[in-house]
Amino acid sequence: MAAAARGTASAASSAAKTAGRGAQKGRETAAAAGAKVSAAAQTLLSSDLSEALNRLTAAALSGPATVYDKALDANYLDPVLRGGLGGSYHRLFDGGHTLVGAAKAVHAADTGETIVADAAGTATALLKDAATVRGLPLTTWDKARFDAVAAGLQDRFGIPTNWLYEVNTYNVADVAAATAGTVAVVFGWNRADTEAFAAVAASCGVSAAAAANPLGMMVAIVALARSFHKARSDGDYGDLADGGFRGAVGSAATIAAVGAVGAVGGSAGAALLVGITAGMLAHKATAAVSITDVGSFVVDSAAAVAKDADRRLLSPLSKRS
Repeated sequence: MAAAARGTASAASSAAKTAGRGAQKGRETAAAAGAKVSAAAQTLLSSDLSEALNRLTAAALSGPATVYDKALDANYLDPVLRGGLGGSYHRLFDGGHTLVGAAKAVHAADTGETIVADAAGTATALLKDAATVRGLPLTTWDKARFDAVAAGLQDRFGIPTNWLYEVNTYNVADVAAATAGTVAVVFGWNRADTEAFAAVAASCGVSAAAAANPLGMMVAIVALARSFHKARSDGDYGDLADGGFRGAVGSAATIAAVGAVGAVGGSAGAALLVGITAGMLAHKATAAVSITDVGSFVVDSAAAVAKDADRRLLSPLSKRS
């Protein structure tokens, strides 16, 4: 009887362990899928589809200029100051379009409203500006300093001024893309293996760079650092390279496909469908490709060619001797 009881207890324990492992594997699979979906969403939001999202937001908030809109633009509307604030790029230099700067500008305007009404009005004014092409600045620049930095980057590296402006600003689509990237990183932080997480990190990096999204770049830097940490812990940098390669190719294919549809006048819906399809096809095409195996093949081939060249070079010399 005791032996039977022990056998029953052992079987129950084994079943519980098996169920636990199954549940853990299920959670890891769900996390990996969530990371992939979120990374794909960030890529789509970093493509030309971002303009559609910004337009929808702008349309929802459209209306006559409010006292809060005018407060944020106070320096630009000043006839004495506006000449030195960069025209349509003035938000980066006028001091009224950062979160802190906007709060100070509304306080100085003395709207006569309650604190709650001022907070809501300021938030709406910022959101309206964030939905435009120029977006909102991360911080306020001195115009002369910005021009000097822009000229240096243009002369030395060929980086255009508008890219420098964009990397210092963000819009509604940038925030949405960075949020999707953050979700992807959180999903894969502990559960995704090195290769899967590296794919997410590379996808975030390519998307953020293509959109000049400063918020997305911050997320990508964290994800890349985590990828290297996981690779070093696992001792397999090959998985890091393979995952990074697949993530980068998939993201680039999606962005290029969406851009191509937009170039021929396709609708946002068509661009979305084509972008998703292109990303899936790129992922499938690279699934069997190992960048480390390709690298090893190239190295081995180069070594063989060099060895054969040495043999051919030394053969005539040996005959003469």
